[in-house]
Amino acid sequence: MADAFSILAGAAGLADVCIRLGKFLKDANHGFRVVDQELEDLFKEITSLQSVNASIEELVRRSYPEKSTAETSPNLQQILDTNWQATNGTLSSCQLVVERIEAILKDVVNVGSGKHIKRDQIRKWMKQQSREEELNTLRGKLKQYQLALQLSLSAVAIIDSRTSQQATHNAHSDLSTSIQNLGAGLKSKIESLESIVKRSADKTLDSVIESAQEVMALPQPNTHFFTPQSVSSNFTGREKELKVLRECLATRSSTIPPEVQKRFVVFGLAGSGKTQFCCKFAADNKQSFWGVFWINATSKEHAEQSFSTISTIGKVAPSQTAVKSWFSSLGPEQPWLLIIDNADGESFPAHDCFPDSTSGTILITTKNPMLKTQGTVGPRYFEFDGLDEGNSAELLLKTADEPVPWIAASRDLAHAIAKALGYLPLALIHAGTAILAKLCTLETYLEFFEKSWDRIRRVKEPNATTLISGTDATIYSSWELIYNHISSKKTIASEDALDLLRMFAFLDRQQIKISIFLRAVSNPRMESSDTAIKESERKEYSKPMPKRTPAQKLKTLVLRIVTLLSELGHRPFLPKIFSESDDFFPIRLKKGLNELSQLSLISTNSYSGDCYSMHAAVHLWARQRPEMTLVEQAVWCHMTATILSRAILLPPLGDTEEDEIFRRDLLPHVRHVQQVERTIQTAFARNRESRHKLWPTLDPPITRDRLLQLTKFSLVYAQGHQLEEAEKLQKYVAEFAIKYLGKRHPKTIGIMRLLSGTYWQLAQVDTAVDLQKQSLDACNELFGPDHPETLQIMHSYGSGLWLQGRILEARRVLTTAVEGLKETLGSDHIETLKAMSGLGRAFSKDFEFTKAVKIQIEAFAGLKTKLGPSHSSTLEAMDNLAMAYFDRAAYRQGQPGDVDRALEIQSEVFAKRVEKLGRQHYHTLWAALNLARIKAVRGEVEEALSIFLPGHAQVGRDMGETHFIYLFGELHHGRILMCANRHKEAEQILSKVVDIHQKDRRRHPDRLLAMFSLIKCRNVLGTGETATLLQDLIEGSKEVFESDDHPAVKYLLDGRILSKDISELLI
Repeated sequence: MADAFSILAGAAGLADVCIRLGKFLKDANHGFRVVDQELEDLFKEITSLQSVNASIEELVRRSYPEKSTAETSPNLQQILDTNWQATNGTLSSCQLVVERIEAILKDVVNVGSGKHIKRDQIRKWMKQQSREEELNTLRGKLKQYQLALQLSLSAVAIIDSRTSQQATHNAHSDLSTSIQNLGAGLKSKIESLESIVKRSADKTLDSVIESAQEVMALPQPNTHFFTPQSVSSNFTGREKELKVLRECLATRSSTIPPEVQKRFVVFGLAGSGKTQFCCKFAADNKQSFWGVFWINATSKEHAEQSFSTISTIGKVAPSQTAVKSWFSSLGPEQPWLLIIDNADGESFPAHDCFPDSTSGTILITTKNPMLKTQGTVGPRYFEFDGLDEGNSAELLLKTADEPVPWIAASRDLAHAIAKALGYLPLALIHAGTAILAKLCTLETYLEFFEKSWDRIRRVKEPNATTLISGTDATIYSSWELIYNHISSKKTIASEDALDLLRMFAFLDRQQIKISIFLRAVSNPRMESSDTAIKESERKEYSKPMPKRTPAQKLKTLVLRIVTLLSELGHRPFLPKIFSESDDFFPIRLKKGLNELSQLSLISTNSYSGDCYSMHAAVHLWARQRPEMTLVEQAVWCHMTATILSRAILLPPLGDTEEDEIFRRDLLPHVRHVQQVERTIQTAFARNRESRHKLWPTLDPPITRDRLLQLTKFSLVYAQGHQLEEAEKLQKYVAEFAIKYLGKRHPKTIGIMRLLSGTYWQLAQVDTAVDLQKQSLDACNELFGPDHPETLQIMHSYGSGLWLQGRILEARRVLTTAVEGLKETLGSDHIETLKAMSGLGRAFSKDFEFTKAVKIQIEAFAGLKTKLGPSHSSTLEAMDNLAMAYFDRAAYRQGQPGDVDRALEIQSEVFAKRVEKLGRQHYHTLWAALNLARIKAVRGEVEEALSIFLPGHAQVGRDMGETHFIYLFGELHHGRILMCANRHKEAEQILSKVVDIHQKDRRRHPDRLLAMFSLIKCRNVLGTGETATLLQDLIEGSKEVFESDDHPAVKYLLDGRILSKDISELLI
């Protein structure tokens, strides 16, 4: 066992010398006539080292607690001891380096008598004594050892979390946040240190890497467990198959990673228990896999939604490509199992879901026997039909809860029923449920079954929208029996249950939350109240409307007549349950759901019972029952879409963090109901064609409710990162509104604002700004310049101008918006706070840094209170505040601690963006870039590049390397390289940015900053033309800031700023 006392002693010794040197640097810097930037940087490096050292002390005490009785496995303990020994060696080496740096600096101060010495004196003396090169070498060593300490700390934190989990069955939740953060990214830290070791023959660093690699090789315990359904307590049979599968999939391969990806296929009839079998295997072998995940492969859209769900775990972009790449990046220490469920369709091949990795295991369920060729291990596949006779009878009797021991008569009846049902597990379960619910008995079940069978045979041919196979009819007969039983009860709860069953059939079958129905009841009242308030505001703030011309009056009259005619016969109607009052609706809803749940038609997906799902076969049966005609399907599809629409609030009502999550989770339901709607419309069209009617039947008219529904659905697509689909819906509604209402109508203005926001997210900034200007002009004419809606659009327009680089124009527009919103809505209104944050950005670009910080602090504090700490608007305000602090420090107008505050805030923004959106969402990439800029000026260049470059490469692939967003990243890529003194690389990147911007964005601030940086690079390198560039830069700055005396222009005219001898902080 490693000696805990010696490690603590080493940490204490390092802490002592760091404190001493830190105090010395602070005192020495105060004595200089001009603050020396290099001493400031060294002070920050020592402070950072102290922080790592403090974390080590904390973790030592945790790893070796006094009077501990917890037992650690010998293997883990040996790896832990090895890592602590390596850490101890690094602490000793680190202390020696810090002491040598202290000795050199004390010699320097002694030469200058310790007081009021000039920087030139220091540098001159150090060059004479050949101490400057020695000091730089020591600082380089210090950075290497600090990186080594961080690596050791990460490795030990991972071991500690595992031993803690073994002892208490808890994760390392009680570890400090700093240690948990250091425990992440072990692999990248090893790679970073390995790149240094190649250039340095240091056995201390070798020891750290080798001990950390032992931690990397450990297989990780189960962390994630997501399966299509829970395992039934009545699961029966398949023991032999489970044993074979365990030997094939859950046994670690002798070659790591395995030579081929482990894949196994389970195919067979619907209802044969394929999915339940896979879930049983996953549950029994949970600890053999770090993560268990599943994909709903029913369709391409369902698979995309499943990948999107997994993306929140992997913290990557919500796309199939990104998630598959994430799976491929997981090493052998993180073995995973991926269940690809219901891979039946030819239009979406199962192999499209396979990650390119041999470290994972894939289990496929399908009705398609052709997919058995995808298996790669053992017998490669199982074919399921029915259970054997004995297991079938056992499953039926268990589900029916027949008293044990089972008598011979009960067994005989169970055998007869099982044979009639084809021994299919799903049919047996529902037969048992019917008996358990006293719908019939073991003795009478077959009689009821035959009656249901006859009824299905009579109606399935003429009325069903799809043919029903004999096998399906066998299963359907049990459900029909249950359905008829519910229908015969004639109670409110039973009627509600059947209505809910029909609606569930048109929603996606997974994750059906009660909140959908609760919101659908409460939201319309909120919307009515909001509409009344807006009408009142419009009357209060609107300017007097000019008298309408006869043509305008006629257009309005025609529009009203067309609207009334289009909505004749299309008045929205809903099931009776939705007429219940708010107070009693939840109770009535729960009773209806309980009716379905008790009879196994739906199942709960959560402990709280607020989320439900349906088996795929039940879902299809409920939508296409033999007696469900195409017209009835259309009616229930329409009602379900109406419920979904009512559950969604349009901003600003639906603007909370909770609403964002709700809309994201609603995406599969919106997709499904629209897909079914299209299928029904296609069937209607086909039927019309077959009848050869003389007069064509018109498509359903577009009503106000329909347009509102499409608008709300577009928000769901946008929240789910399906921006192209959101744009398509919004564009359709906008064109319709412009055509029939005109641009100067409140509803037209509203949809144009929404569409401009989508274009903004699609990075089509010029299109977004053009739409905002049109909306602003229309709103100004309709309501007047002081109306809240006009001022809110003005805020959006000003933000667009800021992104286009029209800084002063943006400042003027945003100032007017903020002043007007404060006057009309108040200083603490959400819209006012958002506009203030936008104005703060304009202040910062206009060199009003202190004003920018002040207004950003106020905006962030208000939005955090109103919307919560993780809302997208709050995070945007945090990002703006962090960069306001940073800009103030960058242009040397800051206060002590500005950069540290910027780092703290931006680190939180980045972490929350990753948690909410994944690493590859553009908002996350923006946060990563800003965080990298801050870290670079602190000297943490390698870490800055590791945070920034992966996402930057993705932007280049997605948008092209001439897109302004990619060029913005390239600009700061070059400037980060400048911080690492890699000026040659930076010069090439910056030169390219300047040239590409030349055509369309010659006077954009991004190009001006690129020119500034390029000149600086060339001055340092002593090569390349700079005079013409400098003249162009100065003229461009005067043009952008509309003045020769603007602080930005004066900053450029200061000859020292571009000098190669001056350390430049600006990033």
